[in-house]
Amino acid sequence: MQQRTYTLDQAAALLNLGRNTLARRLRGAGVLGTDNLPAGAYRGRATLVTVATGTYWHPICGWTHYGRTEFTDAGLDHIADRLGIEIDHLPAHHTYRAAPQPQHARSTT
Repeated sequence: MQQRTYTLDQAAALLNLGRNTLARRLRGAGVLGTDNLPAGAYRGRATLVTVATGTYWHPICGWTHYGRTEFTDAGLDHIADRLGIEIDHLPAHHTYRAAPQPQHARSTT
């Protein structure tokens, strides 16, 4: 199952900050580099930060690659702690599976 992620815009809204303010504070804390992609120790830590990649057509440059930083639930909790922002943290196991319902055999008569 793929984990839920939040873009920088969505994370900023959840932390009651603007996108640019959040990006500036994360760069200052060493979480993001100047390109707003994970820096240093945060590279490759898919439990906290992921990078969605893709391509788009630019009318002058042609096909262009991009990377978009996304935070997982654990990453959102981590950056809130790192930046000293109070939020309601999600429990470690926040997804619950519904209890299986018994299936009764049907009579064909």
